[in-house]
Amino acid sequence: MKRIALTVLLGALAIAPAAAASDSSLVAALKPYKTKLTSDIAYLSTFAAPSKSAASGVSKKLSKIEKDLKAVQRAAKDNQASSSKGTTGRSEVLAGVGDALTATADANASVTAARAGHRATAKKDAKAARAEIAKAVPVLEAGGHTLGLF
Repeated sequence: MKRIALTVLLGALAIAPAAAASDSSLVAALKPYKTKLTSDIAYLSTFAAPSKSAASGVSKKLSKIEKDLKAVQRAAKDNQASSSKGTTGRSEVLAGVGDALTATADANASVTAARAGHRATAKKDAKAARAEIAKAVPVLEAGGHTLGLF
């Protein structure tokens, strides 16, 4: 019985360090994306429906933005916070990135409509992308301030 309890205790101790990460590791994981995220959000906040001829270039830019956002999302998901403040900041970052990914999807829909020659639909989707990113900005800022990223 003592061996089983000792085995379970040692197993729990071996797993505990992997599960308990500090706030500093979360901040360190997110810090490399700060500049990219800022420029990506700025691009999306001023996104306008592209012309049919510019759609290809805009699509490539949006693909890079989506890749950046998913990397931030992965970094935030893979690193747990150890304090309630860190947990709040992490949740805010994840919520903001989710909204930004939705904005990217709306922007991609605008590009698709522009390629098809549906200018009115492209404008409507671009407006939806700007509205979605407007929701993401305050949440991302709050998360960044909470975690001490800026």
